[in-house]
Amino acid sequence: MLRGHHKRYHKLYLYSFDRKHPALHEIDDEDFIGCWEEDGLAIVFFHKPKDALLDRLAKELGLTIEDRAEVSYDEWSEGRKISCLKFGDIVLRPVWEEGPGLKFDPGVVFGSGNHPTTKLCLSWIYKLWQEYGPFEKVADLGCGAGLLSLLSASLGAQVLAVDFNPLCVELTRKNLALNHLEHRATVYCEDVKKLVPFEADLVIANLFKGLLLDLFGLPSFWQNRYYLFSGFSPAMEKELREALWPKARIKGREEENGWVIWFVENEV
Repeated sequence: MLRGHHKRYHKLYLYSFDRKHPALHEIDDEDFIGCWEEDGLAIVFFHKPKDALLDRLAKELGLTIEDRAEVSYDEWSEGRKISCLKFGDIVLRPVWEEGPGLKFDPGVVFGSGNHPTTKLCLSWIYKLWQEYGPFEKVADLGCGAGLLSLLSASLGAQVLAVDFNPLCVELTRKNLALNHLEHRATVYCEDVKKLVPFEADLVIANLFKGLLLDLFGLPSFWQNRYYLFSGFSPAMEKELREALWPKARIKGREEENGWVIWFVENEV
């Protein structure tokens, strides 16, 4: 996340550790961006090189730095530019862009608005709000940078947002607070399967195929009427269709740049 005098991202300096540690989330340095955890490992991000600091910290914590890297922010974002997003009369702007609308810090996590699945989800949330809404309760499963939660909260919903990664949870909370919408959301750092069942008028799950299949196989997941699913390619659709709840029907589908979104209605 952007801290102190930093107003946007340019170069990223990454340090990969052999395991997680709580202290890696609490580094007191203005150039510290955050700590990403996955599969028991941790990667810390900085705006500037911090070899001496990280070497000292690794020694103090008994950790090993397994890799060091320098990448541009655009390279980290797979060459996709992060810019203003517009849906109907609602505008989402990265914090470095001037103008009216919702502000967001895209950070270094998935869901920062530059991936087709995030854009598809945002577009469909707005569209469904006009056709089926308003929705009082929305669940954002795998909230990432929190843009789907931010849009839903701005439209008036009470949001349940969840991600297994602490950095995503921290960034989602920041983006809600940037827009004074933190009171409209509860954000959990948890495995989404552990929060099932829950009550929502619209469930949004922009997740990888394996996790979608796990959720599809839980009868307790299908307690709500409307669902948006994304995070998969056309080649994955057959397997996902076969795993759908018997009473669930795909009412809408869109594809963009090799990624797919489904709008599903469940006969509850």
